[in-house]
Amino acid sequence: MNSSLISQGGHRVAMYYQSQYDNNLASNSVFGHFVTPLPLIGLITHLLLAAFHINFDDVSVHLNDDVPEAPIFDEMWFDIATMQSTGIKVIGMLGGAAPGTYTCLTPDLFDTYYPVLAGYIKRYFLHLPTNKTPPLDDIVHLINRLKADFGDDFIITLAPVASALIEGANLSGFDYIELEKRVGHKISWYNAQFYSGFGTFFPTDMYIEIVNFGKGLHPSRLVATTFTSPDEGFGFIDIDEVAQSVAELAQMQNFTFGGVGGWEYWNSLPGGENQPYLWAQLMHDTMDQIKANQTQLLASSKSIQSRVWPRSQ
Repeated sequence: MNSSLISQGGHRVAMYYQSQYDNNLASNSVFGHFVTPLPLIGLITHLLLAAFHINFDDVSVHLNDDVPEAPIFDEMWFDIATMQSTGIKVIGMLGGAAPGTYTCLTPDLFDTYYPVLAGYIKRYFLHLPTNKTPPLDDIVHLINRLKADFGDDFIITLAPVASALIEGANLSGFDYIELEKRVGHKISWYNAQFYSGFGTFFPTDMYIEIVNFGKGLHPSRLVATTFTSPDEGFGFIDIDEVAQSVAELAQMQNFTFGGVGGWEYWNSLPGGENQPYLWAQLMHDTMDQIKANQTQLLASSKSIQSRVWPRSQ
């Protein structure tokens, strides 16, 4: 059993954070009700901050509808810095559903727009996942440049729909199997979207199919992203079923399960808008039990070995 993968990045609990304000609750700031991510400290390993967009006309970057340094984000950046100080990795999602971002990163425009994006990565100590993606050669170029500029420890993830990883329905427009062949060693993991008709995380059949497809994808590099509320869209899976799949896969994959992610934080069940952190709490507790099981097995293994091969006196 390989016990090193937990410390190397497996068993992630990732949460997408796009709705920083909730108009359904009473205002607690001049901008409305700010949804603080601080309750996620101690529960998640990665916060996926959505969504950054590159604007063609003025060569700028926006976080949702505003520039990242806008006052509406001041409290968020303060909280994010606090989370980073505890060891949580904050990853900025580039793209999302809105079009346009990757048309600014084509070879002829790359040197104009990329430096603006890189500046924000440096300023806010962000890593980077990509969602709505460009032609294969362009994404390979972007990945290579990011690794060259920010080093081997810089986290790059991609968020394909789950079916794209078995060459099924694909919203990205390129072949992920070919991408994996070319620069897979530079991609930390895949935040596969197991919802909206492109896959389901309960039962675990599709996750296992992806892991075994073609030359295979190590389970430590496959994070299953699910909706945290039926209000987010089609394909919601009950939280208890998600936790069951997490536990089953961790045991089945010899404790090398890559982890689970939730879209998105602000209204996550079972706590809803008032206690959205409870989804992450259950996933965290499930992971803790997995680690406890591993520790127990390792201890039992060492005990057996000491009886079979007693130390010399």
